[in-house]
Amino acid sequence: MRIVAFSNQKGGVAKTTSSYAMAVGLAKRGNKVLVIDADPQENLSMTAGIDLNDIDPDPEDIDALSPEEQKYFEENVPAKLFEVMKGEKDINKAIIPIAENLDLIVGGIDLASADMTFNDLGRERLIKTAFKKLKKKYDYCIFDCSPALGVVLMNILTVADEVVIPLEPGAYSLQGLSRLYKFIDQIHEYTNDKLKVDGILVTKVRNTANSKIWINDIEEKAELLGTKVYKSKIRLNVSVEEAQTMKMDIFEYSSGSAAARDYDDFIDEFLEEDE
Repeated sequence: MRIVAFSNQKGGVAKTTSSYAMAVGLAKRGNKVLVIDADPQENLSMTAGIDLNDIDPDPEDIDALSPEEQKYFEENVPAKLFEVMKGEKDINKAIIPIAENLDLIVGGIDLASADMTFNDLGRERLIKTAFKKLKKKYDYCIFDCSPALGVVLMNILTVADEVVIPLEPGAYSLQGLSRLYKFIDQIHEYTNDKLKVDGILVTKVRNTANSKIWINDIEEKAELLGTKVYKSKIRLNVSVEEAQTMKMDIFEYSSGSAAARDYDDFIDEFLEEDE
C-alpha cells in the first residue's frame, strides 16, 4: 500500500479538494483506495456525502439517548480516527465504503484536541500501530491533513511514504513552506526514514502575469528544497465549489471541466513515476 499525505501549513490551498480528487481518480483507475479525512473540520467527509450528525454528533445528543439507543449507536455507527488513535475502537470498524474501490475514514472533530490528549511515549506511532490491524487490502491510502503541525500530522508522516504539498501561487504561498519541510525532515530523521516529499502541486492557477511570477518563485523555492513542482497545474475553476455544494466529486459533477482534466493529468503524472 502506497501512503500519500496531502499537507500544507497554510489553509485555503485546495488541499482537501486535491486529496479527494486523487483518491477518486485512483479508484476510477481500478485501484483499491482508502481516503482518510484527518482534518477536524471534516470537509472531505462532507464533500463525500457523509452525514456527520450521524457519525460525529454532539456529546449532549448522545447523553440524551436512551440506553438502548446508545447501545445501537455504539454498535452500528462507524468509528472515527480519533477513537482509533485512542485505542477505543478497531480501525476496521471505522471504514465506510463510499464508492466502487473507494473507502473513507472520518477523523472526528475531537482531532482538534489531539495535542492535549496524546502525551505518552510512542504517541507518534498510534496510526502506524492501527494500520497493522487493517484487514482489507488497499493499493493506496490518501490522507487529507490538517494545517496544524501537531501530533496528528506527526502520526500521519510516521506511516506515510510521501507527501504532496498543494500550493496556491500568491503573495503568501511560500509562507510556512520551510517550516513544513523542517517538520518533515525531523520525522524522516526520527520516526520514518522512508518519508519523502514527492512534489509540490500548484493549485488555483489563474491565467495572469502575476500568477506566472509566483509559479516561478515556487519553482525556485522547490529547487532550493531539493524537490520538484509537478508539471500539471490545477486551474482555478468554479466547478470545484459547485461540486462541493452538490456533495459530489469533481469527476462525477463535471468530468469535462478544467479542474477535472487538470486533476486527471496530475494523477497520470504521479503514476508515471512508478513505470
